[in-house]
Amino acid sequence: MKLNKEWHKANPMPKKPTEEQRLAWHIEHAKNCACHKMPAKLAEKLKKGSTMPLLLLPHIEQ
Repeated sequence: MKLNKEWHKANPMPKKPTEEQRLAWHIEHAKNCACHKMPAKLAEKLKKGSTMPLLLLPHIEQ
């Protein structure tokens, strides 16, 4: 998987993020970097709580 160093440098995960911050970060990460997929537990919470854009489906751990 390819790492987008510039995106990661400009968008660090906040220290002690809230669940909303984690979700927002991982959604943006999926759009901008392919170094890893969204954690499955977090993706499941996203699926239950809102509609997930189809473009994110390949970026979720199974």
